[in-house]
Amino acid sequence: MSLDHPFIAERIADAMQSLGGLAEDLPPIMMDAGLHMAEQLINERKIMALGFDSFAPLAQLFCNTLMYNNAQHRPALPALLLNDNTCSTTIAAGESADSWAIRPLKAFGQAGDVLLILAESANTHSVQTAVAAALVNNISCVVIASDGISQDISSVNNNDSNAIYLSLDSVNLTRMHELTLFILNCLNDIIDAQLFGSY
Repeated sequence: MSLDHPFIAERIADAMQSLGGLAEDLPPIMMDAGLHMAEQLINERKIMALGFDSFAPLAQLFCNTLMYNNAQHRPALPALLLNDNTCSTTIAAGESADSWAIRPLKAFGQAGDVLLILAESANTHSVQTAVAAALVNNISCVVIASDGISQDISSVNNNDSNAIYLSLDSVNLTRMHELTLFILNCLNDIIDAQLFGSY
């Protein structure tokens, strides 16, 4: 099958349309999330990231950017990826599917830290368990997923400001990855601007 330029142009148009859909709904929430992360870093807290399934590499990219981006101009920022290569081994050894996320969160998380969660859906048991574990330990959450979190989990902590939800209106997983990456890049830019200004 021969593919020509219109094929690529169509894909670009689809991506642009998805990004254009962010214009009204998400920018204020994205700014709130970025400012909150920056504030906690200023307060000498850290950001932990947890990516479920195919979103794990994006969580890793976010942490790497905070740690290593513009290394010649600014110090590394404390960002910890909770996903690691032992996850599947841990589950196979008898741990529950949720334990690989909760155990490192409880081991490294401290009150005032921020947990970034990336997932296809916010209403899976694993995501809800991670959010609940964070909130009861006074760790705020930023959740990027295709739907909102359930009211049961939202009400775990009475302070709604401890959880920020960025809901992506997309049924296409590829588009979700693109939108999530765009949002993560924006969050990194907001954090850099708040902490270091222009450099």
